[in-house]
Amino acid sequence: MQATAALRDVVTVVRGRADQLEAAIARRLAELHAAGEARPVADTLGYSAKRSRRAAEQAERRSAVLGNTPGLNTALGKGKVGAEHADAVATAADRLDDDQRAALFAQDREITEHAASSSPETFRRWLNRTVDAITADDGLEHAAQQGAAVTASITRNDDSGMFHLFVKFTPEHGNRVRRHLEADAAVLAKQPEFARMRHDQLLAYALDRIVAGQGSVGAMAPPEVAVLIDLATLTAGERHDRTVCELSDGTAVPVATARRLACAANIIPVVLDGDGMPLDVGRRRRLATAPQRSALRAMYRTCAVAGCDRHFDVCHMHHLAEWDELGETNLDNLLPLCSFHHHRAHEGRWRLQLDPSTRQLTIRLPDGTLHSRARPDLLAERTAHDGAGRKRSDAA
Repeated sequence: MQATAALRDVVTVVRGRADQLEAAIARRLAELHAAGEARPVADTLGYSAKRSRRAAEQAERRSAVLGNTPGLNTALGKGKVGAEHADAVATAADRLDDDQRAALFAQDREITEHAASSSPETFRRWLNRTVDAITADDGLEHAAQQGAAVTASITRNDDSGMFHLFVKFTPEHGNRVRRHLEADAAVLAKQPEFARMRHDQLLAYALDRIVAGQGSVGAMAPPEVAVLIDLATLTAGERHDRTVCELSDGTAVPVATARRLACAANIIPVVLDGDGMPLDVGRRRRLATAPQRSALRAMYRTCAVAGCDRHFDVCHMHHLAEWDELGETNLDNLLPLCSFHHHRAHEGRWRLQLDPSTRQLTIRLPDGTLHSRARPDLLAERTAHDGAGRKRSDAA
């Protein structure tokens, strides 16, 4: 295990150093191009490094960001952050005008600290909140841009005779469509004629059934979008230091959007403690209740296993102490696991242990080797946010 960890560290540093050098070369090429002494940066990178046009353009955007965030650039070279973190900053910067972009880059130290301690996905969500604070519009302009970018096209390939569908949705619409497709794909997977199909094939057949009004969800089913929002934000209509306002896959949405969805759809209250809808039902039933799933969704965006990015909505609710072995259907005995890791927990004989006070999940392989430790991503983010707040308060 130590040798594997050492090799992984070396690979991370080498990859980071290579990305850092590429960015430095790209910035020099930009200077030469501005002076009329070289071709456009993306053209040169694409030709010399045999990169696709898209990859070359991404490298050019990354180089510009790293040139304005020296701390992030140094961290990349040391393998403390990855190219995906820098790409996330580039994407965030594209939403801003020149003055706002300068305000973002001025937070280089904080950007670097968050990148070094977060996965790219978690870091991207933090960046979105930071950009919303800079623009002071709670992401409404970005949401309007996304709405204007919605598109769909369907074409027929003359050679194969197959139709190709391309759709670009807003996060709200995409989550709704995804939930419908996943629900119907799960139903199809249990039927003999579909049992051996890949997941992407099941989604295609599910889409056809829904369009034809034959799906289990039904073509005319009411829209259902899961929104996580804390009560204070919902009632006040504005953000505070600990606001949670996002779709179940972690996509941040403006407070106004969340309030609209709360009026237009049935929102199940999430009660993690105190009085309210009961969350623990003991041995009275085997499957997790809707309120329990909502409570778990408020803690997990994805499968509970560290590094797994399968959405919560497609996960199974796993009993740590099996129901058949007198395990109870209570929150401290339930975890969202994707199909792959659910099989590992059962057939793979992985040993899962959950700390009920922190919900830290420790996983060990059958031979006792530590696989991973992780807390729910939402709880971990809130803890980190609280810690950062205390640090700023102490410094003040």
